[in-house]
Amino acid sequence: MTSARKRVIVGVTGTLTNLQALRVAVDSARDRDAMLYAVHVWETGHNLESMLATAHKPGVADCLRLITQAFVDAMGGPPSDVDLRTVVVEGDPGYRLLRLAHLDTDLLVLGGSRPGRWAGSPTVRCCTRQARCPVLVVPAQEMARALPAAARGTRGAIRVPADWTA
Repeated sequence: MTSARKRVIVGVTGTLTNLQALRVAVDSARDRDAMLYAVHVWETGHNLESMLATAHKPGVADCLRLITQAFVDAMGGPPSDVDLRTVVVEGDPGYRLLRLAHLDTDLLVLGGSRPGRWAGSPTVRCCTRQARCPVLVVPAQEMARALPAAARGTRGAIRVPADWTA
């Protein structure tokens, strides 16, 4: 009888909080001697307005570049000492991540919600309520929490005001 290899599944969005989750997922994969699945889920619209907004869907190559860039931003590039698989799927992020992280031995790693949101994003809420495996929600870094409210955009994007200098 052989046991399935452990897996760490991390959702990848490229936001500041997500980059921290990516680093934690890599460390967890190393610690568990597990395969790391870096997953980008792009959403399709659920109503007419969002369907029209997503009429120009990103290509798989664009999404794979987003995953690669997230690794570059988080740690200088994809880790060479971890068995890394990249996955791009279309659909609802919570549903898709739960479909991928379906084994008891899996670990699902997600970035916490934007600063100031106590209940978490819809994806985090969905996954923490319905997952069959442990879910690790990585909180926003101190830097993300310290950003002025005007610098935080929608969906985790960051806008830096013109008068805000480093």
